This record gives sequence, C-alpha cells and structure tokens, in this order.
Amino acid sequence: MKIRLLIKDPLEAQGLKWLLTSQWNDVQVDIAEGVDTADDAYLYIIDMTYIMTAEFELPPHAVWLGISSERTFQTVYKALSLKAEDILFRPFQPDRLVKQVQQIRFRWRNERTQQKGPVQPRKAVVTYEDFLIGETKAEHPVLLSLIAPSRLEELDHLVRELESHDFPLVYDIFPFSDFVLVVHQLKDLHALREAYSIFFAQWKRQSDALLTIYLHANENRSYRALYKKMRKYHERIFYDGYDILTIEQDDLHWRDMDPFLSPLEQRKWVEMLEKQQVSEIREWMEQDFLTLESPYPDPEMVRVRLTSILAQIRRYMTAKSLKSQSMEQAYHSLFETVIREPVMYHIIQSVISFIVELLQTSVGQSPREGNLVEKVQERIAANYWDASWSLAACADELRIHKSTLSRKFAKEAGEPFSEALLKKRVEEAKRLLNETDLPVAEVSKSAGFTHSTYFSRRFKEKTGMTPYQFRMR
Repeated sequence: MKIRLLIKDPLEAQGLKWLLTSQWNDVQVDIAEGVDTADDAYLYIIDMTYIMTAEFELPPHAVWLGISSERTFQTVYKALSLKAEDILFRPFQPDRLVKQVQQIRFRWRNERTQQKGPVQPRKAVVTYEDFLIGETKAEHPVLLSLIAPSRLEELDHLVRELESHDFPLVYDIFPFSDFVLVVHQLKDLHALREAYSIFFAQWKRQSDALLTIYLHANENRSYRALYKKMRKYHERIFYDGYDILTIEQDDLHWRDMDPFLSPLEQRKWVEMLEKQQVSEIREWMEQDFLTLESPYPDPEMVRVRLTSILAQIRRYMTAKSLKSQSMEQAYHSLFETVIREPVMYHIIQSVISFIVELLQTSVGQSPREGNLVEKVQERIAANYWDASWSLAACADELRIHKSTLSRKFAKEAGEPFSEALLKKRVEEAKRLLNETDLPVAEVSKSAGFTHSTYFSRRFKEKTGMTPYQFRMR
C-alpha cells in the first residue's frame, strides 16, 4: 500500500515516514513536495493547513487522514465534509496513527482480494487432531510459534490480534487453554521473525499483559511430537518469565534434582528462622533458586522443594504459636502461589516477603502462656540438632536458673531434661535412618550427637538395635 505525506514540517514528515515503514513490510511512504496530490497513492496523510486553503484539491475518491494543531470547529467540519477517515490533533500518540493506518490497510487488502475474484476456502495446514493424536508430518517446512499471555483473560484478544496481523504466507491459529499455537508455512525465517517482532511491539502498545513467544522451525517430526515440544517450552516460562521473543532450536530436557531438603538444609532453616536471619534467608533463596542455569530441573520438582521450605516455616509457626487467622490465611495463600504461580521469580519474592512478615510478627509477639514442660519441649524441638545445646542454653533462653529448670522440669514432666533431649535426638535419628541414605556418621551429626560411637551406644539402649540393624530391619 502506498501512502503519501503532505506535512509542512519536514522533520515531522520524516518521523511519520519512519514510524509507518517500521510497522509493515508492504507499506511504501512518500513525502510530497508542497501540495503535490498525485493520485498514485491509496492513503494520504495531510496537514490540515493545506486543506483549509481554497485552492487545495484532493484526488477523486481519496482516502485520507488529517493532522492539525488547531482544535477548532471549522477544522473538524472541513475534515468531515471532505470525508476524512479521522483527524488527529497534535500532539497525538503514535499508536493512534498506527491503529488508524492498520484499519485502512486491512480495507486495502480486502479490496485487492475482491479484485482478484472470490476467495476459495483453503484446507487447513494442520488440525487439532494432528497435534493430539496420530503421527502426521508436515508436507512442507513449517514454523510453530507458541504465544502465552501473562493474563489468561487476554487469550481471546490475542487470537483476534493474530488473525488480523500481517503474517507472510499461509498460517493457522490454534487456541489452547493457556496459550496459542500458530503454524506457518516456512519459506523465509527472517521475514517471519520480523513479522513477529512487529506483532510483539504492537501488542505492547495496546495491552498491559505481557507476552512470551517461542518460535521453532519444523525438524521433520510429527505434529504431535512438535506439539509436545512446544508445551515443554511453555513450561520453561517458569524460568524465563514473560516479555520475551526468542527462536528455539534445541530440544528441551529437564535435569534430575532431589526436590527435598537434606537434613543439613533442614537444620540450617531451623537455625535461620530461630535466629531471625532475614539476610541469610534471602541469600539462601536467591542462591538456591535464582542462579539455576540450563539444563534446568523440572519446574514441578522446584515446586516440591519450595513446599519443603514451607514445611520448615510451618514448624516454626507451630513452635512459636504464630497461628492467627490473618497469618493462617497468608500462609495458605503463599502455598497456593507456590503451587500455581507460573513464574519462579515471583514465587521466590512472595516466600521472602512472607518470611519477613512472619519474623516481624514473632518479634512483636508477647511470650506465649504455657506450662514449663511445653516451653522446654518447644526449645528442644528447635535446638536438638545442635550438639552444643544443653540445659544451660535452654535455661538462658527461658530466663530461668538451670538448677531451677532442671528440678521443675523433672517434677512436671516425669523425666530429666537430659532424657527428654536424648529421646528427641533418637527420634530424629530413626527418621533419618528410615527416610534417607545418609551414612550413620552423618545421621549422628544431624541428630545432634557429638560422636558416632556414643550415638550408636545410646541408640541401642533406646531401641534394642544398632543404627545399622534398625535401617536393615
């Protein structure tokens, strides 16, 4: 489509020419000299100062847009009387002009099609059945694009924009529940990439929902195999986030990952929460999750690992009795975020924000009412893993003399403090022996015992078996 600009300011004319030619491949823009209105153009963009002069004449049946600095009734009336498509008053947003020209361009394309005769319905290049069942291969090279909006309610809008965009050659659009798949006949990858770059830029001007677009050329595989491959790229949004356009060539494979926190990591989390080490928690989260590189672990395994962290947070909340209605709601909301939020970065930020709020609540909370046995058991549960933690440390935390604590606890609990601590450590050792493959020496250390020999002796006293026998039973 040819456009002629009749604009008095040369700089403005050059700017408009650049704007329009950067949007479409099939648009030619000429800057007229003075009031040259040769009728070889389809669209005229005209400064209204020319229109307002009596000697100016438009070409017969001209399609035109007016631009003016004068917001007057006479200007508008003149434009309407000469059947202008629209009039834009300076200063105007570039995307408004682009939208107007886009609509005129669609009309121009339809007129050209009608001149060539009625359009015959074509057979689709591919169908949903090809994606979901069967082993159909493309007869010609194709390019697939997977386009996912950050807000699912924008899917219908996205499909409409794709249907009206100027992609070269034949293409078919397939909406799914959380993304849109487009199949193009492939002749010029560069032209398709350019068309998607234009679409990407135009979308940003009209919607605040972000897009992620993955482009992939056919490798002589079945449509079903290509569909599975594109779905895997959709899962990678977990790492990539939104607002990207990229051509993908390699297959995507997830690497193995143990999703559960190790005993040492669990102990570290207990320590960080107990000591309210916010900066250490933030550093741990960012180092463990935000520094991941390709090949990435399966996103579902990362979510499981995050729920393992939530379990440690839950234990802390229980030990500190931080279970107000608002805090419970916030915790369950965080759990839903971990399970459903599509982008990992947002999950990490939500977890860190919740922990900061939780620890601030813990600081401001008055000591919980409860008997001495409950308080001591809470301290044992929080510190058993530390081999140096003892009756004296517990007494310091509870602000009571250790002799008084020893006497009162033994009387109320029916057993000495040392026995209660030993029971907890043996209980944790049994769990580790059952649930992990850690060496006995490492189990001993993780459960709070100083030496593995002492651990084995005390463990046998409590269970009647050595740690090895207990694991192999």
